[in-house]
Amino acid sequence: MDRIDTLRLFVSVAELGSFTRAADREGITPGAASKQITALETRLQARLLERTTRSVRLTDAGEALLERIRPWLAEFEVIEEGFAEENAAPAGTLRVSAPVDFGGNILMPVIADFMRQWPGLDVRLSLADRMVDLVDEGYDLAVRIGHLADSSLIAKRLAPACMSVVASPDYLAAAGRPETPGNLTQHDCIIDRNKPAPQLWKFERDGQTEEVKVTGRVTLNGAIAAVEAAAQGLGITCGPAWAAREALAAKRVVPVLPDWSPDHRDLWAVFPSNRYLAHRVRLFVDHLAAHFKDGI
Repeated sequence: MDRIDTLRLFVSVAELGSFTRAADREGITPGAASKQITALETRLQARLLERTTRSVRLTDAGEALLERIRPWLAEFEVIEEGFAEENAAPAGTLRVSAPVDFGGNILMPVIADFMRQWPGLDVRLSLADRMVDLVDEGYDLAVRIGHLADSSLIAKRLAPACMSVVASPDYLAAAGRPETPGNLTQHDCIIDRNKPAPQLWKFERDGQTEEVKVTGRVTLNGAIAAVEAAAQGLGITCGPAWAAREALAAKRVVPVLPDWSPDHRDLWAVFPSNRYLAHRVRLFVDHLAAHFKDGI
């Protein structure tokens, strides 16, 4: 039995309070289990267990060792499973969180293509515009758009996420076309609450930046809904370019302030920093990066 197996045996004895039951769990005899724990105590020069004829309990040194090695052993087992998984076709369940509009309209076809490549994988996609807790809620990763705040999560940038400003031809014919970002204060602007600082729109041109506080009669939450509101002539919207693509192609909306670039965002894959990145997760992140390499 190697040292890792001995530590696993120690955890079993601590959890079960019995050499006999721990030995049965580990597939060895009670005598062999006792000898291994005695050897561990000799190596560490500390008594880890108080043994009586009826029970086994941890000493203070045993409690300290258990607290340190239990999370390490759990992580090691995940790593072992990951290497075994890499030598076989990926299988299991991939749990993904994504924003509602982006997940349903842009990400879903990418997931479908991924699942066709790997038929042994299941995907559980949860669509929510709130910032989910990946660890507490059990997600493998989240796909997010925007500027990420500092956190303990690991983030991989997948692609730029361009923004666009659009309005309907009828609205512009009636209200006039803004020539500068500052002119937006004279217009109805559609406020998307899903954006950070939804009423503060930022622009850049030739190194010059400008921030405008906008107002409007329509407030909502959702990029596609904002484009539809613009197409209905309710004002000007600033949102992700992918959300406006179909309406632009159909000429239901047209670009506004084409010489100015709205505040830039990025597409990210985010996952917990304290979790070994399973093979299926790495495959999915690589798939996303390849699909969105030219931006969204």
